[in-house]
Amino acid sequence: MCRVLIALGSMLLATGCGSGNQAPETGSAGIPLSISGNQTTTALGDQSIAKKTLSQYPDAVRQLLQKANSAVVAGQKGVAVEALSQAIAESPEDASLFRMRADVYCLQGENANARVDFSTAVRLAPNNADSYNYRGYFLMSQGLSKEAIADFEKAIQLNPAHAAALNNRGLIALTNQDYKSAEADFTKAIDGDRKFADAWNNRGFARLKLEQYEPALADLQQALRLQETYVTAWNNCGLVHMQQEKYEAALQAFSRASELEPMDMRWLGHRRAALLKLNRFAEAQQDGAKLAWLEQLNQLTQQASRNARNPAAWIFRGKHLMNGSQYGAAIQDFTRALIVNPGNTEALTGRASAWMATGDLQKAMLDCDESIVAQSSQEAYSIRGDLWMRLENFDNAISDFETAGRFDEQVAVAYEKRADDRRGAGQADEAKTDLQRAQEIRNAMVDTENKAKPPQSAAGFDPASSAGAIQN
Repeated sequence: MCRVLIALGSMLLATGCGSGNQAPETGSAGIPLSISGNQTTTALGDQSIAKKTLSQYPDAVRQLLQKANSAVVAGQKGVAVEALSQAIAESPEDASLFRMRADVYCLQGENANARVDFSTAVRLAPNNADSYNYRGYFLMSQGLSKEAIADFEKAIQLNPAHAAALNNRGLIALTNQDYKSAEADFTKAIDGDRKFADAWNNRGFARLKLEQYEPALADLQQALRLQETYVTAWNNCGLVHMQQEKYEAALQAFSRASELEPMDMRWLGHRRAALLKLNRFAEAQQDGAKLAWLEQLNQLTQQASRNARNPAAWIFRGKHLMNGSQYGAAIQDFTRALIVNPGNTEALTGRASAWMATGDLQKAMLDCDESIVAQSSQEAYSIRGDLWMRLENFDNAISDFETAGRFDEQVAVAYEKRADDRRGAGQADEAKTDLQRAQEIRNAMVDTENKAKPPQSAAGFDPASSAGAIQN
């Protein structure tokens, strides 16, 4: 995807362009496509090159394509390349097979091999506009704009109504800040495909840069009618509203973008800017805190990428994700730590906490048990005590809390709950003992709180409020 960054004042960064060639995420689809839904495609590639559906391939090739597709979904890119290579050996003149293998090479970061395969597809299908557009998009993604433009123009020469190639040529014009040419290309792309949401969004962005705010907004709204979850279009609507000083409308647009992609700092930063314009400072402060959390997450992500064999890097990132209530992502990071260091007790207890937060008590219990077997720790017993509480096994909960040396409100509640059970079982004395223990814990908590409170001066002077009063 091409991303164009702009600044509005000193506060706004915009992602304006939408790619006509956006590939699906690995794991949610099969072999990713070099072109978006404005062309007829399947999970195994573009039908418009080979002029055949999957069922029309020879049996041997079809089976290999199915194997490759399953391998990509499973993240086994090497297996997919091998299967596609075998398919190519069976049908060496089929351009679409080379294009599919090029896509997998892209996923692997094998860009030299990808370029060779895209070029082979062009050689085998020299009169097919899609072949040039596919390679052009790859070249554009590598920053080779001049070569990419040549491919897009060849595609347009072969098919003047080729919407994706027109859109992609417009993206290059955007990066060159040639907004008039970009607008013209996006208009032609829209004429070629009225349902091409990317082109509507991109023309809206170009018109925003040309200060044509109402036409820009109309384009962006059309993109959203075609694809309501188009996050970039929501963001760009917000940017238009900000330029028009319609801050409430901008806030709504940025909020929708943040709702769709809550982990993206750009939309959140824009929303904070709108909140500041509306003098809603408390909410802006909350967004600022989340931005700081996301910035730290980015730093931890970079550290983990550089030290992927170090379990501590994944554990630190997992704990940070837990602090942001991103429990599913935290589970993945703790699992990564355990892959490189099986039995790591810190990773096991961290993952147990995450499983518990998601409601999967069985997996959380298994991780706690494994952690305690590997190396007994207060944290593992404490978490397991919480799990027993959720399962209403108060005997085991109290036992684990005591082993963990933990005495807080949760422990007091455990004693009270067990007292209720014992009273119901006719064990009045044991119930009374449990209630006394719960009260002792609460009394101790109050004493600790009082000791922790700072003493006040005779006049009740509050340093914090005094310091705040004299600030400019």
